Order: sequence, then C-alpha cells, then structure tokens
Amino acid sequence: MPGRVSARMSAVTTPAIGSAAPKIGLIDRDGGTWQLADRLGKTVVLIFHRHIH
Repeated sequence: MPGRVSARMSAVTTPAIGSAAPKIGLIDRDGGTWQLADRLGKTVVLIFHRHIH
C-alpha cells in the first residue's frame, strides 16, 4: 500500500529530553530501509498515523 511504513521497536519508552534517540528502522513504501541513525546531526520529524478504513 503506497505511503505505508512499518516500525519495529522492542519496547516503547519515552526518552528523557537531551538523551540519545532510540534506534529506529523503517521500511518505506518501496521496500527500502530507513534508519534514524543515518540522519545523525539533522533535524528529523517522524509522524506515525494509522489509516482506518
């Protein structure tokens, strides 16, 4: 389905302000991988939503 991504995290926790971001890996709609660690030093905004049909 276009625009759909899936995330795998072992545990959902809220990091403290100023702490390192959790390791996040996503699969994009083309089947490629997206790693948060690849954006080190850049501003990143992640928005997660669920489509309800």
